[in-house]
Amino acid sequence: MLESACCRECRKGERPVGKKSAEQAPAVEESRPAAATDKKGKATPKQVKQAKARPPANPPLTAREARQQAKAAKLSPEQKKQAKEDMRRERARIAEGQWKGDPLYDKYHLPRDRGPERLLVRDIVDSRRTVAQYFFALTMILLLATNVFPYAIGFLMLGWVAMMAGFALDSYFLCRKVRRIVWKRFPNTKQRKGGLYWYAIQRAIMFRSMRTPRPRMSYKATEEDLGQVVR
Repeated sequence: MLESACCRECRKGERPVGKKSAEQAPAVEESRPAAATDKKGKATPKQVKQAKARPPANPPLTAREARQQAKAAKLSPEQKKQAKEDMRRERARIAEGQWKGDPLYDKYHLPRDRGPERLLVRDIVDSRRTVAQYFFALTMILLLATNVFPYAIGFLMLGWVAMMAGFALDSYFLCRKVRRIVWKRFPNTKQRKGGLYWYAIQRAIMFRSMRTPRPRMSYKATEEDLGQVVR
């Protein structure tokens, strides 16, 4: 009995080993993810939301309402006339500036016609008569002649060969003139010679009245007048 009582007293005074070790163990800090501000020093900016297109203030609900709103938004005859007159006046102003060779109006040209070098090439072509400008007319005449005079086909073929030889020879002298004048005026130009040669031949082969931009020089123009701004 005495021994059992002593054992009970000893058991009361004991502490569980697991509980003691848990109390004495240092607390482990919970790991937390690093915030965005710890790395960059500033918060990530929010994305700007794009504003959606707003519907019209009074959208039509039926086709009839749509027709009525479109009819109400139409211009009056006087307003249409004034708008056409303003457009015509603006086009005339631009066309005059292009014809004068003003650099301020060069942006209204097509990309192939822009630049002072191209203006000079156009003036060179327009200031001289070329065999190329009669190429299409002579070709049509020869084609019709072969149907009307079939017995003279040999002479017509000789005429065709002579025309082609004249066209090639005239184009050669035209390209030489383009090279001499353009590189004399613009020694540091970045234009390619082949591009300017082809541009000159393409313009020369067209009828004078069909050339665009329209010719500025007459056949009596001197070399000093070529490529200059008309005042």
